[in-house]
Amino acid sequence: MNKLIYKIILLATLIFSLASCKKFLEKEPIGRIGKQVLFEDVNGAQLGLVGAYRLVLDYHRNEFGMHGDVASDNMVYTPTSLPQFMTQSFNFSSTPEDDALVTGHIWLSIFEALNNINNVLNALPALKEKFPNQLSQIETIEGQALVLRALCHLDLSKVYAQPYNFTADASHLGVPVLTKTPSPGESIVRRTMKQTYDQIILDLSNALPLLNKYNNFTNQALVNYQAALGLLSRVYLYKGDWQNCLNTSNSVIADTRYKLATATEYNSLFSVYTPNANTSSIKSEILFQLSGISLEKVSNTELISMFLTQYGASLKLLNTFDADDVRKLNFYTGGKNAYTSKYTPGGYTIKVIRLSELYLNRAEANWNLKNYDEAKEDLRIISQRAHPNRIINIGNPSADDLYKLIADERNRELCFEGHRLYDIVRRKENLVRGVDCNSTVCTLTYPNDKFVLPITTKELDANKGMKQNPGYN
Repeated sequence: MNKLIYKIILLATLIFSLASCKKFLEKEPIGRIGKQVLFEDVNGAQLGLVGAYRLVLDYHRNEFGMHGDVASDNMVYTPTSLPQFMTQSFNFSSTPEDDALVTGHIWLSIFEALNNINNVLNALPALKEKFPNQLSQIETIEGQALVLRALCHLDLSKVYAQPYNFTADASHLGVPVLTKTPSPGESIVRRTMKQTYDQIILDLSNALPLLNKYNNFTNQALVNYQAALGLLSRVYLYKGDWQNCLNTSNSVIADTRYKLATATEYNSLFSVYTPNANTSSIKSEILFQLSGISLEKVSNTELISMFLTQYGASLKLLNTFDADDVRKLNFYTGGKNAYTSKYTPGGYTIKVIRLSELYLNRAEANWNLKNYDEAKEDLRIISQRAHPNRIINIGNPSADDLYKLIADERNRELCFEGHRLYDIVRRKENLVRGVDCNSTVCTLTYPNDKFVLPITTKELDANKGMKQNPGYN
């Protein structure tokens, strides 16, 4: 017991020291003695994985978790007496000097999570040799850590790199691909977007057989086989690999352990829950969520306070909902604006992957494969859930109109869950805010350098191998 307590204290110290680093990629490696102590047995690796989940939660519940919505056409700003936050994202005014603001915080926090994950993964081969009788636990840790690493690289690429299809062969700048913690002074370069996605897909592909082998845990705050497949579906969607997006979406949707919540249950998806709830509950729509409840009691974060007080739904977004759409119950009026209730103070969760996203991924994949009837059916299923008091009939729209219907339904379903900006840019659309736009930038045409954040000068100075994004030199 004393050894376990010591490891917990050591883990907390290591996480704190990572958070205190002043440089981004030029990290001081964890001391050799500290690593040996933490990873001398499987329990230590499990504690390291807990730390990885916490760091992934941290960046999702702060700037990264807001950027995809605040920088989209879904929001308007409400002036308050509180400190302004996320204005760089809202006004597309980020500069390379913003190391202490959105640009620097997202970069640093995701790499902190990556460093932690890589430390866990790199310790596992020795543990497999030392503890062959605990192989199942070790491989379960490995599968989860590989998915978390893939998620980190994907999230990083969404913010700091243009979408996969920005160039025909994805040869444009992606992000650094890290499978180990770099040494101090080591030059880290950005890979191409193709190389970035190759690593993401490799990690997910390697994780799937491990998670499928031990697919017996249903805590939605932990990555399992279906969550890994769901994330892979998203990756293929972003890549434009429509057949693989269709195949992975099919695999998840066909799993009878998961089902869409009913219309009456829908809003309960975003309420406080018991982390070990059985998947037979209405929360079985959730494939994976990051939960402050399952790790420790966490205080309200910027994400909650900003979405409850400063950044409300735009009229453009609100006007896409029918009067009888049950998802309108996820908004409440505060002053002049409507705010989301998808995040609750004092015990929130962040939905990383929901089953409804898989239906929408499949709809878009089917549309691109010209399977229009199948695309219409997935669209109908999601729309019908939102309109329980009438029969939804998609009719016979043109191909272009069907595409817009799918895109609009995706926004209604997933708004305020971090998708909107990245959906706009991967579809090569212009960003056009509505009549109530109160940003300094109400329109951005595609392609545009402003769709990605700059690399900070702090990182460029510390790492001579790093290249700046175009438009920020």
